[in-house]
Amino acid sequence: MSKYLLRAVAVSSLVAVALAFSLPVQAQESTGAAKPKRQSFTGVIGSIDAKANTVTVKLNEESKTFKVSDKTKFSTADKKTAALGDLKTGDKVTVGYIDDAGTLVAQRIAPPAEKKPKATTN
Repeated sequence: MSKYLLRAVAVSSLVAVALAFSLPVQAQESTGAAKPKRQSFTGVIGSIDAKANTVTVKLNEESKTFKVSDKTKFSTADKKTAALGDLKTGDKVTVGYIDDAGTLVAQRIAPPAEKKPKATTN
């Protein structure tokens, strides 16, 4: 009987050690920063600051300032692939962005997608 008791204690010890090492790994995985959710905002460009790399877009009384980077993709009504310098104050745009700890980072700035009329059947 002591042989079985000794085996049970040994197995229990191994399981306890294995759990002790796996719990910190699980804690790190669960506390890792969640990937920011992509959002969009449509409005009219109110200002462009090329030195600060920002674009402010207004819709009615609301305005949002977006940080642009070398990863931001631009397009205009005339150019499928454009640059920050091709944007103009007054252009209507949709900004695809993420909120990175309070900084709105633009991933794409382009004219809003046109709504296609629904097909009607007679």
